[in-house]
Amino acid sequence: MNMDSFTKGQRREICRLAGLAHERELSTAAGSLESEFGRWRRGEIDVFELNEHIHKFHDGVSRELYKAYAMGRPEFSVAGAIVRRVLKESEVDPAILEGLRRLIELGRETEQENEA
Repeated sequence: MNMDSFTKGQRREICRLAGLAHERELSTAAGSLESEFGRWRRGEIDVFELNEHIHKFHDGVSRELYKAYAMGRPEFSVAGAIVRRVLKESEVDPAILEGLRRLIELGRETEQENEA
């Protein structure tokens, strides 16, 4: 499966969905930073420890998400986001969903194998 099998409008929509999924995952991950800012405000950690958490976030999860979404193929990103339930199937145009079906199935199979 590649983007050439989709219409121009569908490719644009897949890119939009990839952006939405990226935003959702990054927002969820940023919650950990939010709690660290709270600890800093309450005086539980100093600004240097807060800075270390920010640095780890930037070099860790933020960078991994960027690589997955900005440097990866959007159709794979969207299929993976559906598998991880970041995107709901109901949010995806049925024709696009059908075009991604094999990637979604492979992702679900891999997820089940990793859980076993």
